[in-house]
Amino acid sequence: MTTAASHLLFILEGGEGYGVMRVWDTLLRGLPARGHRVSVLLLRDNATLRARLETQGIDVLHLPVASPSPRGSGRAQKVWALGRRGVAQLGLARRLAREIRARGIDTILLQSPLATMLAALSARWSGTRAFWMMPNSVSSGYPLDLNRRVYRALFRAGPLIPVANSHHTDGTLGPGHYRRHVLHLGIDTDTFCPGAGAGLQSRAALGIPEEAPLLGLMARITPEKGQAELIEAMSLAGADAHLLLCGGPLESRFAGALREQVAQAGLQDRVHFAGPQADVILWYALCDVVLNTRTDPEPFGLSVIEAMAMGKPVLAHGAGGPSETVIDGETGWLMSAPTAAAYAEGIARALADQPRWAEMGAAATAHARAHFSENTMLDGLGALLSR
Repeated sequence: MTTAASHLLFILEGGEGYGVMRVWDTLLRGLPARGHRVSVLLLRDNATLRARLETQGIDVLHLPVASPSPRGSGRAQKVWALGRRGVAQLGLARRLAREIRARGIDTILLQSPLATMLAALSARWSGTRAFWMMPNSVSSGYPLDLNRRVYRALFRAGPLIPVANSHHTDGTLGPGHYRRHVLHLGIDTDTFCPGAGAGLQSRAALGIPEEAPLLGLMARITPEKGQAELIEAMSLAGADAHLLLCGGPLESRFAGALREQVAQAGLQDRVHFAGPQADVILWYALCDVVLNTRTDPEPFGLSVIEAMAMGKPVLAHGAGGPSETVIDGETGWLMSAPTAAAYAEGIARALADQPRWAEMGAAATAHARAHFSENTMLDGLGALLSR
C-alpha cells in the first residue's frame, strides 16, 4: 500500500519491555522503508537505545525531561504521582510543540499511557495529531475511574486518537464518541516461519525424550503469566507430556516457589526451566504446542502469532487478544478460564488432537501470514496516516 509520506515523531519512554520494543522496532524499520521520515523523543535517557537509533539514521530529539513515573501501589499514590507527572509534562509539551513545528513533524506516535497527556498537548499546540498505539488494557485500579475519564477527555478534545492492538484492549477504554481504531500487531513472517531454528537446540540436552509431546510457554516468570496454574494442570492432566518454561528471572521468590511446586508434584523429570532466552525462535522450534496461560486477559499476545507463524498450534486462555488470533479447533485451542482445571482440560484436548498437529500447524501459519504479518500491520497504520 502506498501512502503519502509523513514526518513522524515517536515518543519512547526509553525503558520499554520486550513486547513493546518489538513493535517499535518493526515500525522504526518499516515506516522509513515506506518513505516516511522518522524522529524519536526519548523521555528517559538510554545511551544504548539512542546509539542504536542514530545508527539507523533516525533523528533523536534531546530535550531535558523531568517527568516522574508513578510509584507505589496505593490508589492515592498513583493519583498523586500522575498529577505530578502531568504538571511536569506541561512545560515539556510547550517545548516539544515548538520542536514539532520547527521540524515539520505532522504526526506523533506513542505507546506509553504515561505520555498521553504530553502527546495530546504537544499535538494540539503544534497543530498536528497523535496516535496512541495502546500496548495494554486500561487499568481499573484508579478511584472514580479517573484514568479512563482523563483518557476520554483527551480523545474528545482531540487530536489524540487511540489505536488499540485488539478489540479487547479497545473495550477497556469504555464507551465514548471519539475517533478510535483497532490495529492488530504484526510480526516478520519470513523470520518466524516453519523450519526456522530447527535442530539448533537439543531436546536431549534438557532431558526431554525426542518422542515426548512438548508444550512450551515463552513468558516472564511472574504470577500473572500462569506458571503455577499450569504446573498444577500438568499434574491433573496426568499425561506423559513435557513442559518447557522459557523466561526469567529464575532467582526470584516466585520462581523458587514454582520449583518447589514441581518437586512436590513429582514432575521434576517433565517440567524444564530454560531461563530467559534472547532467541525465542530456537525454543519455539523445539516445541510441539505453544501455550499462553496468562491469568488476566491478554491485551494481544505476540507469542501467540509468533508461534502460529512457525507452524505451531497454540493453546491459550481465551480472554483478551487470543480470542481474536487463535481459531479454536483449527489453529489451536482456547481455554475457558485461568484455572488449573481449565488448563488441564485444555492440555487433554490438545494431546487428543496430536494426529492433527501438522494440519493445525499449517493452518496456523497460513492464518498468521494472512492477518498478522508486519506488512499487514504497516498497511493498516499507513491507511490511518493517510487519512
